[in-house]
Amino acid sequence: MRSPFRRAATLPLGIDLGLERVAVVACETVAGELVVRDAHSTEVPTGDPATIDLTIAEALRSIVSRVSVPERRCVIAAPPADVVSRVFRVPPGMRRPEAERAATLEADSIVDWPSTERLVALDPIPERTGEMLLSIARHSTIVRLVAIARAAGCKAVAVDVAACAWRRAIRDADAVLDCTGDRASLVIFGEPIGMPHLFAPRLIDERLATNIRAALVQARRDGFADVQRLAILGTPYRYESLEALLRDDGYAVTQVVLGETVSPPWAFAYGLATWSVAERGLIAS
Repeated sequence: MRSPFRRAATLPLGIDLGLERVAVVACETVAGELVVRDAHSTEVPTGDPATIDLTIAEALRSIVSRVSVPERRCVIAAPPADVVSRVFRVPPGMRRPEAERAATLEADSIVDWPSTERLVALDPIPERTGEMLLSIARHSTIVRLVAIARAAGCKAVAVDVAACAWRRAIRDADAVLDCTGDRASLVIFGEPIGMPHLFAPRLIDERLATNIRAALVQARRDGFADVQRLAILGTPYRYESLEALLRDDGYAVTQVVLGETVSPPWAFAYGLATWSVAERGLIAS
């Protein structure tokens, strides 16, 4: 029973919208602690590619209906292939409107998407004065994901950058490898943002390990990050295979563990659910 003297604040749901799987995490803050109230995931049925968005929305609606909190605001994420993030340095005395105009102009030199396909956002970076996070996302992709959430009865109130969400979810590693889907993705954590890598679909483990090594070595050479600890989200079999391939290189390879759950399929959704929360420990409800 919940104590009547402990006030709970419900946070927006974290919703992971993938082509193969969707996941939802509901969190609350209770007496200053972050509590995971509910977490669900389900596979997206295969079907007609022309109706995939409807299929995803139906899968999402089915698990949102089982969430134990009434909250339907949500945070989603722009896919790594459709968003670019950079550190934007703000000259002393520059006002916010001027910074936003300058960021829009800088976006022209970063991506070659048409201007009508660009959503540009500037966000503050905690404890870094004079710097902001510049994010450029594909407009059509964001509109599509917001529409999927709306079709499932949810309201997207924020679009997060995947690397930032992973950093909040995985705090005891220098990089995370998500190999739960058709394509594996590696995010190398840096300051203040991470570096994402997407690998070709269905790589055998030996080839994937070779690509991971190359990405980690390049990050070290570029001075971006010296990765020592790599967390892997995947099946036990795939984790064991990749761990055996990478351990001789000196990396400390571990499975993703959130609370008491090993490699939860809702790990990324948890990172999204903590979008508006300062650093707190995870408590399973």
